[in-house]
Amino acid sequence: MFSDFLNSKTTYATELRDFYEWHKGVEYFGFWAIEVSGSDCLKKIRFHQDYLSEWLHSGYLRQPHITLALEGLLKDPPSLKPSIWKSIQQLEASELPAFPLQLARCNSFATCPYLEVTDPKGYLNTIRSCLNSDEQEQNPKAYTPHVTLGFYNEAHDTSRIVEELSGIQSQDIEFTVDEIVFAQYRTREIQGPYQVLHRIKLAR
Repeated sequence: MFSDFLNSKTTYATELRDFYEWHKGVEYFGFWAIEVSGSDCLKKIRFHQDYLSEWLHSGYLRQPHITLALEGLLKDPPSLKPSIWKSIQQLEASELPAFPLQLARCNSFATCPYLEVTDPKGYLNTIRSCLNSDEQEQNPKAYTPHVTLGFYNEAHDTSRIVEELSGIQSQDIEFTVDEIVFAQYRTREIQGPYQVLHRIKLAR
């Protein structure tokens, strides 16, 4: 379960600063996502964030969500560029139904711990195939659906983190996805909240 994470001896300490060398003055970054807002899911997320708080930066304000694909830097917000509208049209034409996902156990990347998301009916790959992104190089081929819990504040020993994560006991929570969103966040606020620009309702 933690084999990839343990390939690194320590976590990566995220710097809380404005990465101007990355965004070069572009104010917003866009992405496709599924929002996670059910009370049981939020309770589970908050429990894990509290449990791991000493290893994470405080002030993580990004709303719980599952990233589907990255659109990249948005040079002309709030207008949506043609590739985004094309993806919206493809998603609406697909007439996808609402579907279940499960918020599962805790795992970790080098930069952040996360809750795994399981997709028993395989809808996430179908949705991702509809997203016509100009930033395909930013979308990893090995897609791992997850909910980020925050960013590591120091270079912590990964084996110690695994010990902590392994001690957490919590039940998987099933929830229904009935909406897909296109959202943006301010590039200078690495832990800041996002703003939804467009919502696509799924069939009931």
